[in-house]
Amino acid sequence: MHDLLFVASGALVGLVVGLTGVGGGSLMTPLLTMMGVPLHTAIGTDLLYASISKAGGAIVHQRHRNIDWRITLTLAAGSIPAAILTVWALREWFPDAAAYKHILTLALGFMLLLTALSLLLRPLIQRRLQAA
Repeated sequence: MHDLLFVASGALVGLVVGLTGVGGGSLMTPLLTMMGVPLHTAIGTDLLYASISKAGGAIVHQRHRNIDWRITLTLAAGSIPAAILTVWALREWFPDAAAYKHILTLALGFMLLLTALSLLLRPLIQRRLQAA
């Protein structure tokens, strides 16, 4: 039964991501934690799941020429070093995942709120950017 719940959750998140292109991490990680998966395992599992599912989407979008590689490489120039530095810092400063659970919880909650706020304020933000 638990496996069926994981399959259904994956299908639901896949459907939402397929329709909108957003929402994978903001849906999958909380779903996994609600099913009893420890937070650090839910985050790691979601990252691997996202990399596999997004790779397929990226291939399809590249075939349709929907990828701006300049933007992609510019984003990667900041995000890849930051991700590596973050993993190094967590491993260096904390003995195990339980020791930094509070940071994971706070960061995840903050990012979910920021994502929701950005979606709600998107029209206002876009108007201000166009006026500038």
